[in-house]
Amino acid sequence: MHRIIVVGGGLIGAAAARHLTRMGEDIALVAPEEPVDRASHAGVFASHYDEGRITRILDPDPKWGVTAARSIARYPEIEAASGIRFFEPAGFLNFAPADGDRLAKVEAVGSANNARFDRLDTEQLRARFPYLSFPDGEAGLHEHGTAGYVSPRKLAAAQTEAARRGGATVIRAPATRVAATGNGVEVETAEGVLTGERALVAAGGFTNAWGLVPRRLDLTVYARTVVLIRVEGAVLDGLADMPSLVGAGAYLLPPIRYPDGHAYVKIGVGTAEDARLETAEDLDRWFKSTGSTENRAEFLEIITSLIPSLAGIDAVHTDTCVTSYSPHGLPMIDWVDDARRIAVAVAGNGKGAKSADDWGYAGALLVADRAWDHPIPRDRLAVAFA
Repeated sequence: MHRIIVVGGGLIGAAAARHLTRMGEDIALVAPEEPVDRASHAGVFASHYDEGRITRILDPDPKWGVTAARSIARYPEIEAASGIRFFEPAGFLNFAPADGDRLAKVEAVGSANNARFDRLDTEQLRARFPYLSFPDGEAGLHEHGTAGYVSPRKLAAAQTEAARRGGATVIRAPATRVAATGNGVEVETAEGVLTGERALVAAGGFTNAWGLVPRRLDLTVYARTVVLIRVEGAVLDGLADMPSLVGAGAYLLPPIRYPDGHAYVKIGVGTAEDARLETAEDLDRWFKSTGSTENRAEFLEIITSLIPSLAGIDAVHTDTCVTSYSPHGLPMIDWVDDARRIAVAVAGNGKGAKSADDWGYAGALLVADRAWDHPIPRDRLAVAFA
């Protein structure tokens, strides 16, 4: 019997596993491998099967700013503990109309968390980033040193490896059942049944669909499409110092080398109009698809207007992921049964990657019964049921 079983090896679950081993807990981490072939895969998927997620302190919400700052500060520790490099300090640019209030909010959060950034007016933006096309009246905040992007695939691998080196048992199979027993929990996998005193379920969008908790969570799971444009030669060279971007209603990642050996610029736009995924069948179909053709056309128009050098490139493809949202806009990190046997740490709310290590830390504090020394009060992370 393990003291704690963590179900889910994504960015939050693997982080919780690492923190629990550092607390001296005896844990098992149930973390299935990435499918070799999506089309024939019959199990769960995950959204961290990718090479680029924006990471930065700058955010209009103080709660996301402080958790990102705490997470980013631990990157060197995680890379050293695992031997896996996952962070690229390419910088981050948030641009918006200068006469709005968004940048003021973002600037206040950055200053409160000691982010290193500069404020740029329209002409300064154009001079600093000549390959980007900014409309008149724009201003921007350029964060450097503490911002850029992470490979979510490598970050999850690094957290898992650090947990393994710390003594965790890693089970490379999906959980099919999590149930409380008279004196603990049982977690059923394809490799057998694990027993423990407690379980922390961090299975993201699959939590409800696979029935992994006793009551259905108030968790909205959206289907998201991303578009990737392959860049090479002079176009790639011209974007060599491109930061991660948020603006014009979209997020963009600079050229990143993917496992196929090519470099891609990525764009995504998430809205409440995106399809909602409720069942395991919904999720399976979505991850095996190529995403939305309507999104492809819309996103290409946005990205080529911002980066004119990408216009006319034919090497374009789409990919799919999902995002999970809670009613209060923060992860739900809380017990889901009265006996305090099963807890959850779910809902990245569209920007969980940058703060994932600190949300994993919060999950570890909860399930290990440690003193709550997290900057976000526990009641702000309360679970909500459907």
